[in-house]
Amino acid sequence: MTHAFEGAGPGARTSDGCSVELYRDLPYLGELDDILGELKCGSRLLELGCGTGRLTRPLLGQGLSVTGVDNSADMLAGMPREAVAVLCEIEQLNLGDRFDVAILASCLINHPSLSTRNSFLAAARRHLKPGGRLFVQRHDPNWLLNASVGDVRQRGESSITIETVARSGNEVSMKIRYDRPRGTWWHAFGAVVLDDQATEVALTGAGFGQASWHGHARRWISASA
Repeated sequence: MTHAFEGAGPGARTSDGCSVELYRDLPYLGELDDILGELKCGSRLLELGCGTGRLTRPLLGQGLSVTGVDNSADMLAGMPREAVAVLCEIEQLNLGDRFDVAILASCLINHPSLSTRNSFLAAARRHLKPGGRLFVQRHDPNWLLNASVGDVRQRGESSITIETVARSGNEVSMKIRYDRPRGTWWHAFGAVVLDDQATEVALTGAGFGQASWHGHARRWISASA
């Protein structure tokens, strides 16, 4: 199945089609609420795929020391000054440093390429101290399997509409429209459905220990290096 990663709308876009202005405009929507209580004040945290810093700000507010990594200079320009910003592909990251905690959010674990998924996890593993913990956010597998054209979700001031969806086996391609007070954006992307077992196997295969799920929706999983 061929996946298109592309976008449209006002302002700059990243290589995978994400709108920089959209993510600068979006507020924090509680994505970390299921795991914030697991993150100890004073810990050094590596945020992989930090974007404009939407999640970085609540992490800093939790008393964490954050290093954020993204492959878009335009995205990193929106990062809070209190964080260390690193311009790099996650797969190529080699900071020569070890962290207490790493976070792979934005459902990057659902990337349709197996080698890319494995590279993301390997990057996290080599940057964690022994016993350090990785937290991973995934797409709701039920949503990927059942979402249909015309479905609309409200997230704060955002109206999110599915315009196209196609499936082949456990792979999904979607095009989504984001309507915000300041404009309208589109993003087309591909994802692989990862159920509980597949997600746990991915972590153990990357050298992590036994996994734990967080939150009633089981959108977050963590495991120790």
